[in-house]
Amino acid sequence: MAVAASPAGAHGAGGRLDLPIPAWQLAWAASFAVLSSFAALGFFWNRPLLGRAAVGRALPAGLSKANRPLLATARAAGLAAFGAALVAALWGTTEPGANISSFAIYIIFWVGVPLVTALFGDVWAALNPFYTLADIGAWVRARIRGRPLSAVDRSAGHHWWAVASIFCFAWLELAFHNSDSPRAVGTFMAVYAAAMLTGASLWGRGWVRGADGFGVLFTKIAALAPLWRDESGRWRVRAPLAGLSRLPVKPGTVTFILTVLGSTAFDGFTRSSFWLDVTSGRGGWFLTALNTGGLVFVIGMAMFLYRLAVMAASRITGDSEAELGDAFGPSLVPIALAYTVAHYFSFLIFEGQMFFSLLSDPLARGWDLFGTASRPIDFTVLSPAAIAWIQTAGIALGHIAGVAAAHDRALERYPPRLAVRSQYPMLAVMIAYTVGGLLLLLGA
Repeated sequence: MAVAASPAGAHGAGGRLDLPIPAWQLAWAASFAVLSSFAALGFFWNRPLLGRAAVGRALPAGLSKANRPLLATARAAGLAAFGAALVAALWGTTEPGANISSFAIYIIFWVGVPLVTALFGDVWAALNPFYTLADIGAWVRARIRGRPLSAVDRSAGHHWWAVASIFCFAWLELAFHNSDSPRAVGTFMAVYAAAMLTGASLWGRGWVRGADGFGVLFTKIAALAPLWRDESGRWRVRAPLAGLSRLPVKPGTVTFILTVLGSTAFDGFTRSSFWLDVTSGRGGWFLTALNTGGLVFVIGMAMFLYRLAVMAASRITGDSEAELGDAFGPSLVPIALAYTVAHYFSFLIFEGQMFFSLLSDPLARGWDLFGTASRPIDFTVLSPAAIAWIQTAGIALGHIAGVAAAHDRALERYPPRLAVRSQYPMLAVMIAYTVGGLLLLLGA
């Protein structure tokens, strides 16, 4: 029989303490790496580079010609996968660890899609079932009214709806006391889809593109990828990180990124000895209330630290805080991705194997469609020490990438010396994020 695991209770499963040096020494070593990278950037990187590299080189036109049939197939696949997960969540077994919906949402979707996106671009834009449902709804309304389908597809122009939607998912995953319940997952999926369709019917199908928190997040992560499609649909290849220099920032964008970053940090905070003492013996809605307060607090701390850096940079440069906050917001994207990789990497490697086992019996009816129903989790794929090193390296490299993106943005705005000085406050925050993130991650 396959080893069952509860996704919500297994976040980041794997060894964090199996390191040859204490966690605090590793955290300071990673911080020194961030500081050293900043010094090297200031010495060798004296002109903006990412903006010019953002366009990249066009790939053969034949690849772009296949976009339309591939897009239609991806849309159908995304809608079918969403429907199958919803059916399993609402009508499948209620036993945690035996329902495929929880693994599909918490592992394959929430952890796997960002990793694929960082490598191959915004794949979720092609799969997104909410885009597909919004387009279908718009077509049906146009037919009922006897009007042609409007070509106008404008978003809301801000990301405040996306902030709300991604916070709701974070609350379900990290704060709700019964987050591993398939029925809770199914209810969230149904309510979320209904909210997206309602908004699309009121404000147009383009509204979904700015309101779907997952779509907004994956679009930001896609800016890190070496592959992207330009406005004409042509596939191009460019240097990693280059897309951050042209990432549009709307009202609510920075708050959105910090919400994702802070919620992932809270996942690590929930395993600290302090929080375990606070929640010991608690359960039900009281535990949910405690977790909700903790989630809001940690997100607020992430925002507070960034605000301090922006205020200090404003005094150095003379620019307004609002302008600087938006200008350097994209540099937080690599950090948000790094936190996701570090916190959930082992979760994907181990508990992710359960997803493929459950594919053979998605409704827990005793099926074995693909011969994988009894496949156990192989815990020897990676050693605990290897996982800990990968997680630590992910945190450090994410912050180094953030420092590089912020440095390049500063060079676009200021002369080299002022650009370096303007980044001192941001560097301090990056180091604080590095130390805090690693100490929480490694259980210190």
